[in-house]
Amino acid sequence: MKTSFVQKSLFFSLLLLVTASACTRAQQPYGRYDDRYGQSDRYDRGGYGGGYGGGYGRFNPEMRQREQNMRIEQGIRSGLLTRREVRHLRSLQADTDRAIYAARANGYTSPRERAIISDLQDRIDRAITWEKRDYDRNGRRW
Repeated sequence: MKTSFVQKSLFFSLLLLVTASACTRAQQPYGRYDDRYGQSDRYDRGGYGGGYGGGYGRFNPEMRQREQNMRIEQGIRSGLLTRREVRHLRSLQADTDRAIYAARANGYTSPRERAIISDLQDRIDRAITWEKRDYDRNGRRW
């Protein structure tokens, strides 16, 4: 059976089309964290899985500062934090607030400034966790 040039070209063009569509489908991201250009971070949806809305894809350290303040207040209410520990944690919070203000002063927060602020906030998170678990009450309550 003889096949014509038109049939061969039609067959190969369909084969190329199917292959191209299969390759395109294989490269589709499977979740929001697979797309590296729109990569999500801890500031999406307002923090650690909280559905507070707002700030999608935007660097929003103020939300994290509020969450840390709430953790400090909870430690005060439960008696897990002493006055000295609260004073120390609040001074760390003030340092971070100053860094946020300085980073936003020119209207643009560079990736390096974001990393510095994120590291400061990570340090505060660890300090809050440590101070709440150290049972350093010395018989004193608020």
